[in-house]
Amino acid sequence: MHTFSTRAGRLLGLTMTVALFGCGGDDDAPTIDREDFIATYVDLRAEALLNDSRQITDEERTEVLGEHGVTEDDLVAFADVHGRDVTFMRDVWDEVEERLDLMRPLIDESGAVVRPIRPEN
Repeated sequence: MHTFSTRAGRLLGLTMTVALFGCGGDDDAPTIDREDFIATYVDLRAEALLNDSRQITDEERTEVLGEHGVTEDDLVAFADVHGRDVTFMRDVWDEVEERLDLMRPLIDESGAVVRPIRPEN
């Protein structure tokens, strides 16, 4: 089992590296859209926050990605394509942070979920 801090951390690191160092790819290459990237990333992080360890399991990651119809490669490709546009990527990460901040009231100080973060299907 990989943890959020290892596998997803590498994904975050790669994404930020691409964004910071401008190693983006072809701006016209097809990728998932901005909203899909943000919503998927937020749900991955939220899932990790639901665990006492604050780490996401492989099974949870697979489930979240499947719910969004996105793969890890899609997330990396998005960062690769848009990485040279530092303003765009900054706005993406600001939106991720803002959405995660909106979820904070749903979790008490001990980390227990006060209200469901994501509705059950």
